Amino acid sequence: MQANLVFHHGTAESLANWGEAPAALAELLDQGTQTMSRQALQDRLDALQTEVSVHASAGQLAVTLSSRREHLLAAIAVVADMLRRPLLPAEGLEEVRRQALSAIEAQRKEPSAVLAEALSRHGDPHPAGDVRHARSFDEMAADWRGVNLAQVQAFHRRFLSASHARVGIVGDFDVQQVRQALIEAFGDWGSHEARAPIAVPLLSVPAVSLSLQTPDKQNATMVVRLGMPVNDSHPDYPALMMANHLMGGGGDARLWRRVREQEGLSYSVYSAIEWGQRDLNSQWVASAIFAPQNRLKVEKAFQEELDRSLKDGFTQAELSAAQGSLLSFRQLGRANDGRLATAWASNLELGRDFSVSARVDAALRSLTLEQVNEAWRRHIRPEAFVRGVAGDFASAPP
Repeated sequence: MQANLVFHHGTAESLANWGEAPAALAELLDQGTQTMSRQALQDRLDALQTEVSVHASAGQLAVTLSSRREHLLAAIAVVADMLRRPLLPAEGLEEVRRQALSAIEAQRKEPSAVLAEALSRHGDPHPAGDVRHARSFDEMAADWRGVNLAQVQAFHRRFLSASHARVGIVGDFDVQQVRQALIEAFGDWGSHEARAPIAVPLLSVPAVSLSLQTPDKQNATMVVRLGMPVNDSHPDYPALMMANHLMGGGGDARLWRRVREQEGLSYSVYSAIEWGQRDLNSQWVASAIFAPQNRLKVEKAFQEELDRSLKDGFTQAELSAAQGSLLSFRQLGRANDGRLATAWASNLELGRDFSVSARVDAALRSLTLEQVNEAWRRHIRPEAFVRGVAGDFASAPP
């Protein structure tokens, strides 16, 4: 039995300048309630054969719950107690703070994290405090050092409620019983705080190529990013999805075959599209992890495969094989109860149902090679790439 409960809250304006209070709140919710200590809470969840995890992001707090049919109603009541009446212990906040600061210090040395920080900050127009602001490691550390228990408590009182909650549950359960359990648990938990989805429009970011040193690291990382004015409702969505699958998203993709299998240059290489759902703003991302001495060869192989895809296009044989593999991948994802519960909660928020997925599947089946190649050429613009590498290149042998 898998459930995903998402509690949406706030606006871009009201959520500004809260620092790490939302993340700290999410981390503290499993440390006890007004009626149960931390150990008592864990014992209760163990007795119910239930696992709960909580994650915070801008404007939402998501609870993932895994339980059994006979325990689901009681598990919902426990989750409600965690969310509505958290203990929020001071010593717990100090524990969470230490762990977060330790993780940040570790990231400062990792090529992938160093590169991600630099690329996300490049051209970022959002001021410090905005939930869309790309923070530096120093800013993240300062936010964690500055957060206090009063802020966490104030954030909980102001924003957390079920007024804009979305719930997806997948498994063998009695719908009416679960509906009643949710009403009893959250039905009177409301808020008058304004809530609106946070707009994330496509930004005009100048092209750049960064080279960052991360001493004493065996592996190096390359990342290429490109913003595209599309979302998952755009007419080009199926064709672009397929083109990316052919380029670097599938098991027989061109980047994998060339960089990993043929030349053995990289431990990992892929491309993906981070799809926007409301705004016309999606990100195409390509990445590789490799030994620092292979940097020039990896960059060369990547560029040659990209140029070839844009000049010559993909082939009918590639498309025919990929249609089956991509459709199977999508169907397999919908067979996973956890992913399905998350998708249900997302669809409820977006005002959709799974007929949208069916229409996309149908579009993927009927794609022509011309549609795939035209969409790829229309949206992939190498001259606009934001790219970078990070690794110990200074000590790498030629």
